[in-house]
Amino acid sequence: MKFKFKIWIETEDGKPLIGKGGVKLLRAIENTGSLSTASKTIGVSYKFAWEYVKRINEILNQSIEMRKGGKNAGGSKVSEKLDKILGIYEEAEKELSQVLEKYNKKLEEVLKEYSKKEV
Repeated sequence: MKFKFKIWIETEDGKPLIGKGGVKLLRAIENTGSLSTASKTIGVSYKFAWEYVKRINEILNQSIEMRKGGKNAGGSKVSEKLDKILGIYEEAEKELSQVLEKYNKKLEEVLKEYSKKEV
């Protein structure tokens, strides 16, 4: 038994915007400079990745620059603002993981203690 959690950033009206999968995609875009390569790297369809980026751009005002052009001419770039938002998400996720690890240890101790008494 252990504690688990999921976090995400949502819009003011409660719609999910950025979660673990979105961070993975956006970081892959940063690392590869390509939406197509990023989608392949993380195993999602190009259509899914394109729709996700479109939604992010609508809400966060063109935070991902998309240049058309095909092989060696196009590319994608994450804005500084979005990079900072992703950093805050990753920091929060890390901090929450550390807190839950503390409670997972406590839970494990209780389970061990009572499993010994039940034998």
